[in-house]
Amino acid sequence: MFSMPSRVLACLASAAVLVSAVPTSAPASNLSPRDIDDLLLYGLPEGVDPATLAKRSVLQRRGHDQSFFHGALPGCGDDDDPSYADGKSAYTDGDGTLVQSGLCDNKKYTGGWHCWTDMFYTDVQIEYDDWTNTGGVIDCKTTSQCSLQGISLNQSCTANTGSWDNAIQVGAEGKLDEIKQTKWGIGGSFSYTHNFGGSQTFLTCNSVADQGSCQWSDQGCHAIWKGKRNRRVFGYLRRSCDTGREGTNMSQQRADGYFTIGMLDFDIVLPDNQAIGCAAMCNDVSYPDGTPANSDKVPFPGN
Repeated sequence: MFSMPSRVLACLASAAVLVSAVPTSAPASNLSPRDIDDLLLYGLPEGVDPATLAKRSVLQRRGHDQSFFHGALPGCGDDDDPSYADGKSAYTDGDGTLVQSGLCDNKKYTGGWHCWTDMFYTDVQIEYDDWTNTGGVIDCKTTSQCSLQGISLNQSCTANTGSWDNAIQVGAEGKLDEIKQTKWGIGGSFSYTHNFGGSQTFLTCNSVADQGSCQWSDQGCHAIWKGKRNRRVFGYLRRSCDTGREGTNMSQQRADGYFTIGMLDFDIVLPDNQAIGCAAMCNDVSYPDGTPANSDKVPFPGN
């Protein structure tokens, strides 16, 4: 059998060591320098090396789907960015009433992409909660007047998840107050309680208590119920930039020359008024009339 000289074996071993010591090249980044710069805009968790962003894929930045913000307002965080919304918006770009513009501005007026967020309201839908017993009772056997006049119900309130961005929250509330007083005719203004119960919930209450009356023509015992009526307002956030993008929810140039690179839908529910129910007897455990059906959506602000 052929045997290799020991000197040759020693040389081969040295060569193997040298080859194994050569460092492998780092994988090529699939993010452009501008993508990395845009990531840095939102800040990094403590201890994260910015150099590692070159290895982060666009898929790792995926945002929320279009049904996520039900009864909630998005914010300006990376996860809420319409650029990375998952799925197509239910609306066409430009639909609805512009609430405010210039939100979540990245302030890149020179170099990179200058981007900001616009908010729109699109539709309104009337919704009804189940009937609830107020505890009020009129026993027509024991009273000379089988009626109840001037029933006053407590304020009606709704709860939504608030935005982490004050500008979005304040703008949304301001437009709703304006419409409530000028278009909806339900009087007064909304009152808001933020961080209700120590959470990110904001409570919206109608500042006007509802009035009503009941009248019967029998000798029965009657219970007073109430039904809560709300208005659900639909809308979307639109991410706008001065140039197009790749790898975003969409990239479409508008007539004004700017680009829409993402749309993210949301809805919030607001108190309207409370209906007074006079049809229940004292021993009824449920209201005899069904809950009214929700209305069809109508364009914002509705009526």
